Amino acid sequence: MRMSVWDKPRVIGCAENYPQHIALPRGCLDAALSLLRENGIACDLRDERVRGQPLDVSFVGSLRPDQEAAIAAMLPFDAGVLCAPTAFGKTVTAAAMIARRGVNTLVMVHRTELLKQWQERLQAFLGVGKGMVGTIGGGKAKPSGRIDIAVMQSLSRQGEVNPLVEDYGHVIVDECHHVGAVSFDAILKRTKAKYVLGLTATPIRRDGQHPIIFMQCGPIRHTAASPAGAPHDLEVVPRACRARIDLPQDAGIQDVFRHLANDQARTEAIAAEVSDAFAQGRKVLVLTERTEHLDAIDAALGGLEPSPFVLHGRMSRKQRAALVADLDALPPDAPRVLLATGKLVGEGFDHPPLDTLVLAMPVSWKGTLQQYAGRLHREHASKTDVRIIDFVDTGHPALLRMWDKRQRGYRAMGYRISSEDLK
Repeated sequence: MRMSVWDKPRVIGCAENYPQHIALPRGCLDAALSLLRENGIACDLRDERVRGQPLDVSFVGSLRPDQEAAIAAMLPFDAGVLCAPTAFGKTVTAAAMIARRGVNTLVMVHRTELLKQWQERLQAFLGVGKGMVGTIGGGKAKPSGRIDIAVMQSLSRQGEVNPLVEDYGHVIVDECHHVGAVSFDAILKRTKAKYVLGLTATPIRRDGQHPIIFMQCGPIRHTAASPAGAPHDLEVVPRACRARIDLPQDAGIQDVFRHLANDQARTEAIAAEVSDAFAQGRKVLVLTERTEHLDAIDAALGGLEPSPFVLHGRMSRKQRAALVADLDALPPDAPRVLLATGKLVGEGFDHPPLDTLVLAMPVSWKGTLQQYAGRLHREHASKTDVRIIDFVDTGHPALLRMWDKRQRGYRAMGYRISSEDLK
């Protein structure tokens, strides 16, 4: 197909060699047993996994039929990945799985902000108090030994994995595509749980390491569709930026992005689109990858009242939490504008009223595009449609190639692209 395979590993191996045996990741069990059967080789299977301590909790929430179907598909297997889109309700589904497995559980997340989110929801859906759901992360370690939520980075320090991970009978990995990272892979290798559940909306990694997800968490057992209540009127509105980009031949893509961020006319065009959407009563999310670009867009929106919310990596955790609380306190139908960097809201950020995304800086990888668009796909009573306003830069061939990739990504998610002549 002549597609580039640069920087993609040809072979990905997670096996470990020992003097008398070879160790394979848990997710390879089905394939290994199948290979033995095909070659007429008998297998003596000795199960030394940790079954965990009994956990007496009941699920007190309610599940949609598609969530019940997902649980029914996952329960027969000890390990596996549930692939479900944003807004499916992976947390409530996981809570029901915890109750049905009935053993002590460790939930692993990759960001501190998700720690409290999971704690609050598990307490609500399982009808238990704070003493039952412990946390490890954010500089504190208060595990309960029954249901615990841990930030992955807090479980591994300088290559040493906390032995506490060996004590659970059930491990749930939120956003399990992060398991491809070396430090997170090491944590999964150390766990001995009988049951492992991976949760993700994007079971792919840009670095090509996604097979590790399935080696450590098991294969995809169920792929869920978008829930019936999620918005189904999905539209992309391209806006052409035709300015010529004159840069040296050897300029890298970051130089191109810097040029876009410093283009005042382009920034003002973005601000005009945001202002129009706000005037229409929409709830707008503006995403870029550069903090200085956020500042420029914020300045160009100087006359907007109320002022936009601005979320970026220079803010402390406490400042970010206060901003999100203020955002959530707005009346559901009130228009709003949130300016943010993609790294902060690409995953785990949950604000259901959002119905409009302004893509202020181009991306190309479909996983990033799915994460960004997923911020709009949460169910909300006032939401009937979602809209992505995509600024398409025609003045550089690399940016046009990125637009081609985004178009394929949008169509794969079910978006229709409004026609605009970009040539």
